[in-house]
Amino acid sequence: MENIEKMEIEQQNNKRGKRKWVIILTAIVLPILILSLLYFNNMSFKLRVNNLLSRVPGGIGDRFKTLPTDFDSQEKKAFLADYYLSLEPADAADKLYIIKKDDEQLYSEIIRLMNSNSSSKTGEIITLVRSLESRKDLLSSIYDEVQAEKEKQFQGEVSRLESQDLTLTIHEIENRYEKEADFKERLPQILSQMNENRVVNILFYIEDGLRGEILNKLDRDLKARLDNKLVSKNMERNNLISLASFYEAKPSDELLDEIGNSEKFSFEELGIIYKNLSILKSAEVLSQIEDDGFKEQLFTAIRREEELTGEESSVINDISRAVQFMTEYNSKIDDLVSTYNRMSPDRVARIVEKMMENEDTVTSLEINSEPLYEISDATIIVDVLSRMNNKTLSNIMDNMETDNASKLTQMLARP
Repeated sequence: MENIEKMEIEQQNNKRGKRKWVIILTAIVLPILILSLLYFNNMSFKLRVNNLLSRVPGGIGDRFKTLPTDFDSQEKKAFLADYYLSLEPADAADKLYIIKKDDEQLYSEIIRLMNSNSSSKTGEIITLVRSLESRKDLLSSIYDEVQAEKEKQFQGEVSRLESQDLTLTIHEIENRYEKEADFKERLPQILSQMNENRVVNILFYIEDGLRGEILNKLDRDLKARLDNKLVSKNMERNNLISLASFYEAKPSDELLDEIGNSEKFSFEELGIIYKNLSILKSAEVLSQIEDDGFKEQLFTAIRREEELTGEESSVINDISRAVQFMTEYNSKIDDLVSTYNRMSPDRVARIVEKMMENEDTVTSLEINSEPLYEISDATIIVDVLSRMNNKTLSNIMDNMETDNASKLTQMLARP
C-alpha cells in the first residue's frame, strides 16, 4: 500500500511538472512566433527591430549593422507607404503612377509595404494606377499618331517642293517666307532634307537678300558645301555667256555642230547660250535645223531661263519670227540656185552684174518696229552664188566684166 501511494504521488508531481513546462514553453514560444510573423510580414516592424538590434553591443549588433538592406532607404519606403495609404486613393494613385513610370522596382516595393498594412486600400489604389496607365497609353498613342502625321506632312512638303517645277518652288518659297512665320522657321529643315543640287538651283535663282538669309540659318557644314556649289554654278553660267559672245562672231553654218544639237551642251546650257545670242544669230542657226523637236525643247529651256531670272518678256516669239523669216528666205534662195544652175553661165552672169548694183532694201525683218535684217538684190545674189558649186561659180565669173568679177569675189569673202 505504501508503495502504491508513493507511485501515485510521483505521478501527480510529474503531471504538475509537465503542465508547468507547457505553460512556460507557451509563454516563451507563442510571443516568439507572433514576433516572427510580424517581423517577416510587417516591414515597418522589421525595420524597427533591425534598428534596435543594430544598437546591441557585440556580434549581434554588428551582424544587424551589416545587413544588405539599406535601413535608411527602407525606412523612407515605409514612410512613403504609410503616407500614400493616408491619402485619398485617387491622389495616391496619381503619385504612384509617376513613381511606376520612372522606377518600376521602387513602385513594387512601396506597394508591397502598403499591402502589408492595408491590402484592401492598396488594391483600390492599384486599380486606379492601372486606369491611369490605360489613359496615359491612349494619350501617348494619340500624341504619337499626331507626330507621325505631322512628319508625313513635312516629308510630303519636302517631296513636293523638290519635285515640282523649279520656278514654282522658288516663287512659293519667296511668297511664303515673308507671309508665314511657321514656314520661315522650318524652311532650313526642309532644305536640309532635299537633294543638294536641287537646293543649289533654288538658292541660285532666288532673291539675293533672301538667299543670304536662308544660307545663314543652315547647318554650318551644309552652308559651306552649298556656298562652294553656288560659286561653281555662277562660274559655269558666266562661261556660257562668254561663249555666246564668241559664237556671235562666227558664221552660223560653223555653229551647227556646236549649238545645233544637244550633244555638246545640255538644253539647260543651250537655253543660257541662245538667250545671250542676238535674235538674228539665233535665227540664222535655227533656220538651218530641221529637227522641230530640238527647237521646241530649246525654246522651253530659253523660257525657263527667262522665268528663273525674273524676265517677264520673252525673246522666243522674236526668235520664232526671225527663224520663220530666215527659213522662207533660205527656201527662196535654194529655188534660185536650182533655177540658175539650169541657165547658161553667160545669162546668169548678166543677172548677177545687174543685181550687184542694187543695194537698196527690197525686204526686211522688223522686230519691235526696228529693222533686224535687211535684204537687197545684192544680198540675194551673193547668197545664191555662195551656195553654187565652185565649177558653176567659176563659169559664171568668167562671163562677167573683170571689175565686177573682182567685186563679187570680195563680196563672197565677207562673213
